[in-house]
Amino acid sequence: MKWDIMETNQLLHTVLFWLKPDLSDEEVENFKGFFDELRKVPTIGELHVGQPAQTENRDVVDNTFTYSLFVTFDNQDDHDVYQDHEYHVNAVEKYSKYWDKVVVHDSVIQ
Repeated sequence: MKWDIMETNQLLHTVLFWLKPDLSDEEVENFKGFFDELRKVPTIGELHVGQPAQTENRDVVDNTFTYSLFVTFDNQDDHDVYQDHEYHVNAVEKYSKYWDKVVVHDSVIQ
């Protein structure tokens, strides 16, 4: 099978969050405000939030995270603006108290 790959400048920013296990329901609800703050950054294309799916347990599947974030950007410059934007910086400062671990994967969309 041959893949017909079209190069784009779009970037997919994927972030996995592991929230602290001792958070109250109220604290988890407060954490969700993090995503609302990020939506305000003007260079974001799309923003989607998820939680682990209950798919088959296999060695290659990691569904240990609590929340996932998927953000698209039209290009690398828009991503870079997002990283330094006051809404992003302030949201990380305000909400990072809720997580133990964060993993980021950035990909060029093909």
